[in-house]
Amino acid sequence: MNWKHDLQLRDLAPEHPIEVTCRICNHGHNEWPQELLKQPQFAYLYLDELEKHLKCTKRGCQGPVRLSLANSNETEPFVGGLA
Repeated sequence: MNWKHDLQLRDLAPEHPIEVTCRICNHGHNEWPQELLKQPQFAYLYLDELEKHLKCTKRGCQGPVRLSLANSNETEPFVGGLA
């Protein structure tokens, strides 16, 4: 059991990208939940099930992929200093 088993595709915000990385060739791209939900076979899938259905989009590869959630939080530099 992991976090992918607990989250459904429908639980994600539509504007939150999902990073898809091939386990064979390491090709990566982003998928968007609202685009994936347009396909009826993905409507009620958990992320671990979605990971099994998706394949690498690089031409000729078609390898299995790994999903991760992209971090949308902006980072801030360290502002404090020695006084």
